[in-house]
Amino acid sequence: MRKHFISRFFFMAGAMILFNAPANAKGLVGLTGGMEYFLYSVIAFVVIAFTLTIYLLTLKNKYQKVADLKSGTVHRQSGLRKWWSELDKKVFTKAAPIEREADVLLDHDYDGIKELDNALPPWWKWGFYFTIIVAVIYMFRFHVIKTGPTPLEEYDKEMRIAAAKMEEFRKNNKETFDEKTVTLADEKGIAEGRKIFSGTCLPCHGGNGEGNAVGPNLTDKYWLHGGSLGDVFKTITVGVPDKGMQAWGRTFSPADIRNISSFILSLQGSNPANAKAPQGNLYEATMPADTSVKKTPL
Repeated sequence: MRKHFISRFFFMAGAMILFNAPANAKGLVGLTGGMEYFLYSVIAFVVIAFTLTIYLLTLKNKYQKVADLKSGTVHRQSGLRKWWSELDKKVFTKAAPIEREADVLLDHDYDGIKELDNALPPWWKWGFYFTIIVAVIYMFRFHVIKTGPTPLEEYDKEMRIAAAKMEEFRKNNKETFDEKTVTLADEKGIAEGRKIFSGTCLPCHGGNGEGNAVGPNLTDKYWLHGGSLGDVFKTITVGVPDKGMQAWGRTFSPADIRNISSFILSLQGSNPANAKAPQGNLYEATMPADTSVKKTPL
């Protein structure tokens, strides 16, 4: 019985891994329509079949034990299972065996449901005792003699350490900047920003920045979250969750976001076809005097 169970388990587990591997590796790229739904159906079928198999095997084993007890047949167990059963009864649960249940049977009877006076599992009791000991030590250290830091003190310490590390990182990495220190990219950077925009921003803002039903027009003088280089940099970095724009700072480096922001500003005044109506507040951009930004669409 155990061998059959193990073989079925590994067969089902292997099938699940086999069907899930392509989805995890490629993210369902290339699967559309019916094929994608077919793959989901196969995975669901395998999971249901696996769960049902485990349930039926467990149910069969249970009824086999009951039948053996009624017939007086000794239920045979493998060496490992027998060893674990004995260890569980003596150490972990100390539950009374079925033959001795009458000794721990209480007088309570609820519609034929009876209650056994089994002891709490030792592992549960010792775990409970351990939590009491830890609580006493914690209270004595943090609230009586006060030799340990409070949660607020630990937080402040960690923030100071993080700030020091961030400052050190900024000193050693010249490409690190934020919305307050970012500067306009050169022609090469703008070209890189154009590539990223085409592969990432186009679905929501249009191929020429004209906007669509989702994203606003990026070529006019009206902005929802500010139209300076720093404003655009910050908007791309932290995103606009309430409007469905994700925080791209988790995906792209500061240099990439600077390039995207610089490219977006290069679209100002390009007047693409089918441009979306202005949204937000008027912002008069102040471009640096020595800039090579060319206002050309994609």
